[in-house]
Amino acid sequence: MTASALLVRQLVETHPDIAGLLSEHLEDNEGELLPHLLLADIIRWLVSHRTTKAQVCASVLNYLDAAFAAGPDEVRGLIQVSGVEMIPDPGQPGAELRAMLGPSLASVDPWREVTGG
Repeated sequence: MTASALLVRQLVETHPDIAGLLSEHLEDNEGELLPHLLLADIIRWLVSHRTTKAQVCASVLNYLDAAFAAGPDEVRGLIQVSGVEMIPDPGQPGAELRAMLGPSLASVDPWREVTGG
């Protein structure tokens, strides 16, 4: 299992609220785990649940921040491209997730200059 696949599996295992996303993902992709697609789905879930499950959203983002800081390039690329860059742009619903990014993720936020991060 690749480092990226392991990361998204562990993320889902430690956050039961998003466990259904993995099941759905595997069903949609004939049992194959595609980390970039799954992480993008997780970010969309965070956007949809940012007000109703704010603590879960913060926990997921904190997990990703720590994984980004400690991870190999493969994991860092996954989190940057299919995580941080999938957060809606400033002014769009869900963009407030950018304010929840930890220091590692904020450093790769393409909007950090605009949002003051």
